[in-house]
Amino acid sequence: MTKEEAREKGHVSISQEVVTAIAAIAASQVEGIFNREEGMKRYVDTEVEGENVKVTVRATLVHGNSLYKVAKEIQTRVRAEVEQMTGLQVSGVNVDIQRLVTPEEQQLSKKEEE
Repeated sequence: MTKEEAREKGHVSISQEVVTAIAAIAASQVEGIFNREEGMKRYVDTEVEGENVKVTVRATLVHGNSLYKVAKEIQTRVRAEVEQMTGLQVSGVNVDIQRLVTPEEQQLSKKEEE
């Protein structure tokens, strides 16, 4: 598409809040994340500059899972979802593992929610 054609069709903008929501939903779908049921949006930060996005996910993971594999899956899913849904280029997905909980703690948390 030429610049002239783009001007004729108008401008599309996607808010940072929407990009953050997409990244949070993608991260919450990864097995091994403790806080996935309560919504990940407050644990995700995004920086949007032009056509590029940088994402940081702060996660609590469940002991017994490979931390490396869970973090890599978060990176893969977040990148794929954000790029596919927005057309923006994800320049990086940083995963900050902040806490580790036992499977028992996860079960107690689920019971408290019920």
